[in-house]
Amino acid sequence: MVLRCLSPSEPLTADAIAERLASDYGLEMQRDKTYSPRRLFDLGLAVPVAAPRLEYTLSSLGAKLRAVSALDQDMFWELMHFLHYSLYYRQHNARKYLWSYHRCCDVSWEEGRLPPREEMAAKVQALMREEFSSLDFSARLGARFDSTAVGRWLSWIKQLSPCPFPKGQDVLQKRGVQRYELLLLSLDCVYHTRGYRYGDPVVLDDKLLDDVARVFFLDAVCCRQLVDLAARMSKSIVLRDTFAGTSLNLLAPYGLENV
Repeated sequence: MVLRCLSPSEPLTADAIAERLASDYGLEMQRDKTYSPRRLFDLGLAVPVAAPRLEYTLSSLGAKLRAVSALDQDMFWELMHFLHYSLYYRQHNARKYLWSYHRCCDVSWEEGRLPPREEMAAKVQALMREEFSSLDFSARLGARFDSTAVGRWLSWIKQLSPCPFPKGQDVLQKRGVQRYELLLLSLDCVYHTRGYRYGDPVVLDDKLLDDVARVFFLDAVCCRQLVDLAARMSKSIVLRDTFAGTSLNLLAPYGLENV
């Protein structure tokens, strides 16, 4: 909803955004929760303007996602999930809640289930201690990840359609979708995290498929079908048969701007 309030040319303070949410949509904004303008800034969807109070305008990427939201809500939530999942490993200064979002997704994918919130929080805390050993975990603020944070992660995941965790179920339901653009976004993410160069051919083995599928919680058969569909529908990807198996080649970056 905050995305709808912002303009590329009219800076708004957080208070002004809250007033518009209340007047136009009957909502009260919780600024420290899911829909704050700071979160949109973290995701690259809003631009801060300091004059004389902190104000926000809509970025070009924010304008694109707002347009997607008006036409296709399901796709909008897929793209918002992708931003949360991928940004920490693309931006060195990204907020650590984006790291924890990614880790919650990985834990649930690898275990094939949705652990109870306290258990998930403990698992992510353990991973946090390994990856960020310099943090002061005895501090009252700044180094904790709790069940409330798990709930905020889950509130985003439950927007996906179909949902990987349908209501009342804690077993991961791997998803079938027909959007080849999601496959290309996933593949770009894997190229980046594995340190591949665009244009590098890679063997389409089970491990690569698993890494690609996990980004959007995809079923393995669906993921493989989307690879073939993407190769037919887009010039960004090329498939070749080799002695080692099918070779896949992502020729150029594929980001939200390409969707």
